[in-house]
Amino acid sequence: MFTEFHQEYRKLNDEELLQFASDSSSLVDEAKAALDYEMCNRDLTHDDLARQQNLLKRVEQREARKKVRRLRRKTDSWVDGVVTLFWSALGVALIWIAYLALPPRYHFSPDWREAAGYVMFVSVGLVAASFGPWLRKVEFWISLLISSFAQAFIIHGWIVRTGSLDGRRAHQDLAVLLGPMLFLVVYGCGYFLRRKLQGEGAEIESR
Repeated sequence: MFTEFHQEYRKLNDEELLQFASDSSSLVDEAKAALDYEMCNRDLTHDDLARQQNLLKRVEQREARKKVRRLRRKTDSWVDGVVTLFWSALGVALIWIAYLALPPRYHFSPDWREAAGYVMFVSVGLVAASFGPWLRKVEFWISLLISSFAQAFIIHGWIVRTGSLDGRRAHQDLAVLLGPMLFLVVYGCGYFLRRKLQGEGAEIESR
C-alpha cells in the first residue's frame, strides 16, 4: 500500500502535493507515511505547507466574496427593476392624469387615444421585463422610443382601416405583441449597425 500511494504522489507537482498535505487528516496511515516521505524527498517543509494553507484560505475567502457580490448584484437588479417599474407606472399615470385635465379641444381623437393606450401598456411591460443592465443602456431607451412611435402609427392606421379593436381579443393580442416585436427589430438593427461601424473603424485604424 505504501508503494502504491508513493507512486501516485510522485506524479503530483509540489502544489498538488501540498494540497493533499493540507488535508492529511482524512488520509489513512499508509497514505500519510507515503506523503511525508515524498515531501521529505522534495525538501518541502511545514513552512511550505503553511503557505499553501494560507493560499487556499485566501482563495476560499475570495470565492466567498465573489459569491456575496453576485448575490448582492442580483438583489440590487431586482430592487432596481421594481423601482423602475414603479416610477414608470407612476409616470404613465401622471401623464394620463395631465392629459385628462387638458381642455377637450387638446385631446386626441378616439383612434389615436386607443393606439396610445396599447403603446403605454407595452412600454411599461418592456421596462418591467428589462431588469438590470438593460435599463442603464441608452440603446434600450432609444429603441423603445422608436418602436413605440412605430407601434402607435401602425395601430392607428389599423384602427382607421378596420375600426376600433375593442372587443376583438385576437386583434388586441396582436396589437400588444406588435410592440415587443418592433422593439426587438429596432434594437437588433441598431446592434448590428453599431457592430458594423465598429468593425469598419477598427479596420481603418489597422491600416
